[in-house]
Amino acid sequence: MQSDEIIEKIRNKLKESDPSKRTCMSIFQFNFTDAEGKLIKSMVFDFKELNIYEGTTDSADTKIKVSDEDFFKIGCKQTTFDQLLAENKAQVEGDEEAFHQLLEKFRLNLKTE
Repeated sequence: MQSDEIIEKIRNKLKESDPSKRTCMSIFQFNFTDAEGKLIKSMVFDFKELNIYEGTTDSADTKIKVSDEDFFKIGCKQTTFDQLLAENKAQVEGDEEAFHQLLEKFRLNLKTE
């Protein structure tokens, strides 16, 4: 998957983070699709346990469907989740507040890197 590199960067940031300074305590399930919208991989981003793993979970606070290519573009700062949502290229189900906390993390990384 093209976005595996981005996922690995996020995983490394989680490992380096101080658990006592967490601002996001939610669980996100990302469903990555190919260009035609077919599911190619599901990943769980568990900010409660500071873990990212392949698979699905019934305890996800928010589910996000996005293409592998578009997630890669987010990671490379070529687009944002906000733009993808506005263009209906990403779908979000579940806890909107948790999703906005996640978006803030991506926005902060856009400013600092």
